[in-house]
Amino acid sequence: MDNGSKIAATIKAVQEQAARCAGAESSDNYGDLDAQIEALEGQARETVQAQLAIAMLLPKLKQRKPLGADDLKTLELLIVGDAESFVKYEADVPGWKSKVSELVKEIGDLQSSQLDVDGLMHLRALCQEVRRVLPGIVYYFEQKERVSKFQEATKGSLDADGYRALTEIVEAMASSSKM
Repeated sequence: MDNGSKIAATIKAVQEQAARCAGAESSDNYGDLDAQIEALEGQARETVQAQLAIAMLLPKLKQRKPLGADDLKTLELLIVGDAESFVKYEADVPGWKSKVSELVKEIGDLQSSQLDVDGLMHLRALCQEVRRVLPGIVYYFEQKERVSKFQEATKGSLDADGYRALTEIVEAMASSSKM
């Protein structure tokens, strides 16, 4: 079975598991869905690695040969392609920011009231809700900054340190299961 067929089969399994989650909401069902999503991501990562010309790129980096536009595009896809895609397609950021503002306002409203046990429990619940939403916002901006830093670092010609750093990154990513 080729990689495309494996991915298609895993996508089908993910959809079936998501339907089971909708039919019977449980931590076990959603945990199984998480495991299948992780497997799908791994298959996508392996397929990307197989399609990128990493084997041709590494010698150029090690020998500090000039990189062409295709080489730079390969580096970009390898190093920040996931971040670029996330930033490009993530549509929930305005909603997340709005939710945080709403919750912080609600927290502020509690400031003027006497905080008995019920009020303190409400405050804790609000804080937990903010902390549930913030990681998505933080992750979005980390990815956006990561892309920006990569683009800035590869604007001009690379020096010896740049070649060394990119070689290390590409070697680590090629041998990692988490590209």
